Amino acid sequence: MTTDIPLDSETRRRLGLLFVATALMLASVLSGWLRPEQDLVRQSLALVAALIVAIPIVSGLINAIRSTGFAATQFYMDQYVVLALAACLATEKYLTGAIVAIVLLFGQMLEERTTVGVEMALAKLRQLSKIRARRKSGDSHTEVEATELRPGDEIRILPGESVPADATILTGHALIDQSTITGESVPVEVGPGSEIFAGTNNLNGSIDARVTGTGEDTVMGRVQSIIEEAKESEAPIISLAEDYARYYTPLILLIAASVFFFTQEIERAIAVLVVAIPCAFVLASPSAMVSAIAAASRMGLLVKSVRHLESARLTDTVVFDKTGTLTEGKLELEETAVHSDHYDAASILRLAAAIESQSNHPIARAISQTVPENERPAVSALTEHHGLGLEGIIEGKTILIGRPSFLEKSGITLAVDPAVHTRHSLVLIAIDGVHAATFLLADRIRPEAAETLTRLRALGITDFVMLTGDRTEVAETIAARVGITDFKANCLPQDKVDHIRALRAAGKRVMVVGDGLNDAPALAEGDLGVAMGALGNDVTVHTSDVALMSGDLRRLADLLLLSSKTVNIINQNLLCGFAFIIIAIALSSLGFVNPIAAAFFHEFSAFFVIFNSARLLRFDGMEQTNSVEIISPEPSPTLAVS
Repeated sequence: MTTDIPLDSETRRRLGLLFVATALMLASVLSGWLRPEQDLVRQSLALVAALIVAIPIVSGLINAIRSTGFAATQFYMDQYVVLALAACLATEKYLTGAIVAIVLLFGQMLEERTTVGVEMALAKLRQLSKIRARRKSGDSHTEVEATELRPGDEIRILPGESVPADATILTGHALIDQSTITGESVPVEVGPGSEIFAGTNNLNGSIDARVTGTGEDTVMGRVQSIIEEAKESEAPIISLAEDYARYYTPLILLIAASVFFFTQEIERAIAVLVVAIPCAFVLASPSAMVSAIAAASRMGLLVKSVRHLESARLTDTVVFDKTGTLTEGKLELEETAVHSDHYDAASILRLAAAIESQSNHPIARAISQTVPENERPAVSALTEHHGLGLEGIIEGKTILIGRPSFLEKSGITLAVDPAVHTRHSLVLIAIDGVHAATFLLADRIRPEAAETLTRLRALGITDFVMLTGDRTEVAETIAARVGITDFKANCLPQDKVDHIRALRAAGKRVMVVGDGLNDAPALAEGDLGVAMGALGNDVTVHTSDVALMSGDLRRLADLLLLSSKTVNIINQNLLCGFAFIIIAIALSSLGFVNPIAAAFFHEFSAFFVIFNSARLLRFDGMEQTNSVEIISPEPSPTLAVS
C-alpha cells in the first residue's frame, strides 16, 4: 500500500497559477491562428501568461536564497529560469517565454513529487501519529485523538490497532509489530511491565497500558524529527558542488552572450540559458541522499546527517563494545555441572528454577526461565539473603542457592574451585547441606555477531577491535567465538577513548559500535558512532551519528553498502548531468534546439537523475549480502567442571 503525499497550500497555489497561465497561453496561440491580424491581443495574452507563471518562480527563488540543505538547491535552478524569462520579455518573445516557463514550472512540480523518498517516510510517520485512542474514563473507555493523551493516562489497545503513544503495559499479553521503527518484520512478545511505542501495531491480544510519552516526546516523534533534520543537512559532496556552482553562472552568461554576439539570434541565447539550468547537476547529490535516508530509515537505521551517510563507506576499522553490542547483555545458563550421584541435571534445574522464580535478580531469571512455570514445585519458608542468595524448603528438602561465598558462609564444602571458572558467573545449589550442582552462566552472544563480521570482511574491512571493561578471560572467549583477534579488557571509559584516538592517529577511519549510554564518549570519539538498540532510549538516539533502532548487527554491513552505493549513484548523476548540459549547450548554440525544445530537453535530464537516484529507495542490503558465504568461527570448547 502506498502513502500519498498531500498537496500543501503552496503547491495548490502554484497549480492554480499554472492552470491560468496555460489557459492564457493556449488562448494566445488560438488567437494567432483565428485572428492573425490582432497581434496585440495575442501578445498581451502571452505576456500575462508569462507574468503569472513567473510569480511562483520568482517567489521560489527568493525563498531558496534563505533555505538550507535540499531546499537550497532550487536557487541554482530558478535563477536561470528567471534569466531566460527576462530575456524573452525584453525581446518581446512573450509566447516563447510563457511556454518555456510553463514547461519548466510543471517539470519542477513533477520533480518535487518524484523526489519523495524522505517525504513518503515522513508522511507515513505523520499518518501513524494521527490515530485514535481508547482512554480510560472511570469504569469505561472513551475514544479520543492520540494528540489528547497525556503521560499517566491509561489506555486500552485492541487487536489490530496501532499503539497511539509510548506506554508501559499494565495488563494483558500481545504480539507487537515494531517494523515501522526498527525495520524488523519479526514481532515481539510483550506483557505486563513491557514498553510499547507509538506507531507500532498490536497484532493480537487486548492490552491495557499507562502512557509515558506523547507527540514529539515519543520514539516515533524523535525519529521523525531526526529524519527531517537529516533531510536539511548537507554532505561534503553537496557543498563541493555548491562551491563550483558560483563559477557556473558567470560561465553560462558568458556563453549565452557569445552565442548572441556571433549569431545575432536571441532565441539561441535563450535556449542556452534554458538548457544550462543545472537541474541534473544540482539534483545529483541531494536526490540520491534523500532517497538513501529513506531507505536507511526503512531498515531501522536512523542517520543523523547525510555527511555520515557519505563518509561511512570510508570505514576501515570497526571497534565494538562487548556488553549489549556483541552480546545481548543478558545472562544465559550455559552448563549445569552435577556433583551428586542422587540427582541429574533436569531434577536439579527443577528445584533451582522453583526457588529462583521468587527473585527478580537477572541471574535468578536466567535460571528460572529454563523450566516452565507449571513444572516448578512449590517453595515454602523462603528466606532471601540480600546480595548472596536464597534459602527455602522444596518437597521437604532444604535448598540453598547463590554465590560460592553464601554456601561457604553456611558451612557447606564446595565441590569446585570458583577461581578456576573466571569466564562464567557461578551459581551454586546445596540440597540438605551438600553442594549438589554448579550453574555456569555467561552473557549471551548475539547469534548474528559472527555473520556480521563475515559480511563486513566481504566489504573490505579487515581490522576489528573489541573494547570491554570485563575480565580478560571473558573478553578472550567472546572475541574468539565471534572472530575478533584484537581486544582489550578491563577498559575504563577513558581507556576506550584513548585507544580510539590512537587508531585515528594511525590513519584509521574508525566506526565505533556501542550500546549508547556508558559508551557515549567512545561513540563521540570515532569517525562514525553507531548506537545499538536505540529503540526507546532517548540518550542513545542523541549521542550517536547513526542509531540502530533494532538489535540486528547485520545492519552495519547494510549501512556501509548503502553509503557506497549512494556515492556511486551520485557520481553517475554528476557525470550524466554534466554530459547532458555540455551536449545541450552545443546543440542550442548551433541552432538545433529552440527554447521550447530546450525546456523539454532540460526536464528529461532532470528526470533521468531523479529516477536514477530513486533506485536507492528499493535498496535492501540484507538481500545484496545474502550471496556472501557465511563461515562462522568455531565456538570455544566448553570448560569442564570437576
